[in-house]
Amino acid sequence: MSESSTKNVPESMAASFPEEQREKEQPPEKKLVVSRRKMLGFLGIQIAAGALAVTEVVAAPKNFRPECTNRGITPEQLPNARAWLMTNPTTCVGCRTCEIVCSLSHDGICQPNIARIHTVYDPLHSLSKLCAMPYACKQCNMADCYLACEYDALVLDKKTGARVIDPEKCQACGECLAACPWDMVVHNEAKDTYSKCDLCGGDPQCVKYCPADAIKFIELG
Repeated sequence: MSESSTKNVPESMAASFPEEQREKEQPPEKKLVVSRRKMLGFLGIQIAAGALAVTEVVAAPKNFRPECTNRGITPEQLPNARAWLMTNPTTCVGCRTCEIVCSLSHDGICQPNIARIHTVYDPLHSLSKLCAMPYACKQCNMADCYLACEYDALVLDKKTGARVIDPEKCQACGECLAACPWDMVVHNEAKDTYSKCDLCGGDPQCVKYCPADAIKFIELG
């Protein structure tokens, strides 16, 4: 049917056209709106995934082993963290700037493998169809690393509540690394020292320098 004949068809007859025919005759602007809706739906799924990540932070798993601690407290008595890092895999470009900045600011050397934040690459796209994912310490409320230390080397940052390893007290026993369910404690093999994210005292450098804005500093009240 030609364009001129289509214009002359009454609305009642046009309504009886097959759905696919009406779809073909939609103006480009309307088709673009449909594609945008599909894209927004996909983004909604990613936002929901981000919300789930926050839930995991608040409700960290219990791997508490009483035989590994001499603190005489239970996980429920450990004060909750008041801040943490939230990463967004939908915007991460895998540049590893966060790792570089982290190692430079804490150790004075550009060495990503000792950074307190890690970028995991996924060329097969098994991580929600993405190729890179930044991972950071979740500052678990019931922190297994904190409870596992026999030397009181893990302390709570007064400003953020972050679980921080005090290098002056650390005996490099590795119990914190063994206890962490997320593998977020870092072992510097060259110096035989252990470290983890300390949120930079409330001013995370990885957040400040991430070019993709893929890391957020979340504070509670």
